[in-house]
Amino acid sequence: MGARFAVTGGREGWIRTTLTALGVGLGVAVLLLAASVPHLLNGAQERHRARAPVPAAQGAGPSDRSLLTAAADTAYRDLPVQGRIVTAEGPHAPVPPGLSRLPGPGELAVSPALGDLLRSPAGALLKDRFPDLRSTATIRDEGLTHPGELAFYQGSDALRRPGFGVERITAFGDHGEPFRAGAPTVLLLAVSCVALLVPVAVFLATAVRFGGERRDRRLAALRLVGADRATTRRIAAGEALAGALFGLLTGAALFLAGRVPLAGISLFGLGVFPSDVVPDARAAALVAPAVLLCAVGTTLVTMRRVTVEPLGVTRTARPPRRRLWWRLLLPAAGVALLLPQAINGPGSGDAASVQLILGTALLLLGVAAVLPWLLDAVVARLDGTGGGSQSWHLALRRLQSSSTAAARSVSGITVAVAGAIAVQMLLTGSLSLPAAQQTRTAAWTEVDSYDGAVPTARAGQMSSLLRAAPGVRTAHALVAGHAGPARHQPDHNTAGSGDDADTEPYPVTVADCATLGQLAPVGACSAGDVFLVAGPDDAVPRRGERLVLDPVGSRSDHRVPARWTVPRSAHRTTAEPERPVPGRTGRGLLATPEALPPALLPHADLTCLLRLDPHTPDTIEYVRNAAARLSPRTVVYRSGQAGPDEAAALVSRGLTACATAVLLLIGCGLLLTALEQLRERARLLSALDALGTPRALLGRSVLWQTAVPVVMGLTLAVGWGLALGALLVRLANRPLRPDWWSILALTGTAAAVILGVTALCLPLLWRLMRPDGLRTE
Repeated sequence: MGARFAVTGGREGWIRTTLTALGVGLGVAVLLLAASVPHLLNGAQERHRARAPVPAAQGAGPSDRSLLTAAADTAYRDLPVQGRIVTAEGPHAPVPPGLSRLPGPGELAVSPALGDLLRSPAGALLKDRFPDLRSTATIRDEGLTHPGELAFYQGSDALRRPGFGVERITAFGDHGEPFRAGAPTVLLLAVSCVALLVPVAVFLATAVRFGGERRDRRLAALRLVGADRATTRRIAAGEALAGALFGLLTGAALFLAGRVPLAGISLFGLGVFPSDVVPDARAAALVAPAVLLCAVGTTLVTMRRVTVEPLGVTRTARPPRRRLWWRLLLPAAGVALLLPQAINGPGSGDAASVQLILGTALLLLGVAAVLPWLLDAVVARLDGTGGGSQSWHLALRRLQSSSTAAARSVSGITVAVAGAIAVQMLLTGSLSLPAAQQTRTAAWTEVDSYDGAVPTARAGQMSSLLRAAPGVRTAHALVAGHAGPARHQPDHNTAGSGDDADTEPYPVTVADCATLGQLAPVGACSAGDVFLVAGPDDAVPRRGERLVLDPVGSRSDHRVPARWTVPRSAHRTTAEPERPVPGRTGRGLLATPEALPPALLPHADLTCLLRLDPHTPDTIEYVRNAAARLSPRTVVYRSGQAGPDEAAALVSRGLTACATAVLLLIGCGLLLTALEQLRERARLLSALDALGTPRALLGRSVLWQTAVPVVMGLTLAVGWGLALGALLVRLANRPLRPDWWSILALTGTAAAVILGVTALCLPLLWRLMRPDGLRTE
């Protein structure tokens, strides 16, 4: 009978069932998406591993089944571009997934997204990075981690032998060791899942209560014709069950409709294909019974607080005073579960993970439990002051008569904000750099060439080409290698035969005087000078000592290393405690090119330090294009920038976006609840209009009625989230650094939800405020 009332109750019944189905459907769609996360991540990881190269056996030479390859990753306007250079050593060389053949010299195989970008006007600068290459193939889905990935394979005949950055492989698909998350990662994932899913559970419990007051009056009519209390409870449960069933169907439809838009999402280099968004069978099997049990359980628990008699519903009596002590048991139990790990460190194993998840969930649910008591106490105190406008008093009286509904609708926002703040603090503490490591030096842009990708003899040409790029203010080229004492170097025919071969080499840097001055306090410098820069515990060669240059590279090439003598005129100086150029120690042997020709260090790293004009658009892209003309294996990156760690900022923005999405979801539930309450008060609103009550006054009362619970919930959420975040940061043994801008963004989004709900309620409020609403038959 209850299910029949849900679908045959006329217009009112259909509106009530539709609201319930829509609210439950939104929650079910989010739960199905959460159940798809394991399959989604596994699919992306499997495709990523399928294209990982399998190195050849140690010491293996070229064969008809081997391939030389080198990474050529780059970026374009903050978008990562995955690249790989390939040179086949035989007719049966391995082919990466997504291709039917290897690209030959001068050919390029690109992903669909990269191909579209290169053909569009927005990719004109990126196209200049591949001036002499022609696109001959498109990488299929099995060779990509997500549809929007920018990736390419470049054919080349310039790779000659394995070395630093170049490897000989025999296949693609190196699965390696399975990924095992560490304790901080497990903590972060567990807390994030709880913080995002607990509000959804609260939202579901709210959705099944839409239309509760009108349903209770209908049950009173059934009591009048002879139904007992047990029958009315069963009818109410059946009606809620019918709405939940429609919600399951609506949620499944929303989930299926949202799979395709998910194809455009990429986060941390991992994305999704629509075929990957498949709920885990075991998790999906739990969604339907959990939602149905939630619907029936919430209805039965609510019915215990309502007395349905033949002459009406006893709901208007003053509710009993809420008890606080049992509400504090939830957070107390959560603290008791988390405190041992906070004192002794996070544990390992399934038991520790369950303890962590359960403790965090209890703490977040404690927010929802404490909020109704706090709302009653604050509203009673505000009403007792006696001040305020008429709209203010109308809102307070409405909150006093239905504080449970108000707290229930706002509790989702409260839990979401508290959980997001806690996870935000954990992320900031885990990923940001310590304060001592956050340098305030001016930003540098580095262009690096490793293991002869650009010969060291072309250091001057590299500097000139990069200096000519638009927006480059200065360019400092340097060659960084190593040298060892000649007396400790064995004969090249018997290399590695003694322990002396493992002697720690001296760092060697060759650059002009301007560059050396940026690296170390060399003082006066002229062409031909040599400097010996040492810290308190550093060893440097002596004046007049005979050195062997590039000892490791010489042994790998099976050639006689070059020998060089430290001039007796070399200047000794002390290294600065802080590095003026990030990533460069400025210690060891520093020499000008006139004293030590860079060509004597063929395996040294070639670096060009650049300062860019921040006002020139796309300067970094011009630098990357110039570097690619030197060699596609050059690496361009920025260093020494002030502020928080880039990864922490990216994760923070991602978490803020997820929390905002949850807030919008809960805002939908808040809107549905407000609309349903307005419909329940239609006759009262009509009576107020007939008595001459201004519409603006009622509109302001609706605003206060929405704002007071949300402001109370946000205040509680911020304090609760900071406390939970401090506990989790202590548990992870990380520094406490709240991200106040993200907290402000979350609270601002919640305030926008309040204004949006109020604005969307006003049209229905104006329509209901008509005298003909008092007509009855």
